[in-house]
Amino acid sequence: MNWWDAIVSYYKMIGERYSVDPVIFVGIHVVATPLFAAAVWWIVFAKRKKRSITIPVVAAILIFNAANIYLIAAGQNIPGWIYAFVVTTTLASGYFTIQKIKKKLAAG
Repeated sequence: MNWWDAIVSYYKMIGERYSVDPVIFVGIHVVATPLFAAAVWWIVFAKRKKRSITIPVVAAILIFNAANIYLIAAGQNIPGWIYAFVVTTTLASGYFTIQKIKKKLAAG
């Protein structure tokens, strides 16, 4: 079994175990990545123009967490450690994203 087949097999197994469609889950990640980058650009742009950043921040948060929202909304029998993992990774990546935005604002 090559690495691609192993990845596909893993996501299929997870999808069956937790009642989520792995294609939708991975698709959300693929689509969300450039949308999240655009939302970060929108935040920086709005901040530099001295406009409100509320809507771009909310958009960035929802886009960043879209796959997790899908998992929690559609999934069944999800163990507690997955919720803890989602919370931990969301907080950590949120922190690093804020740091990155601050650097972009300071540079520009």
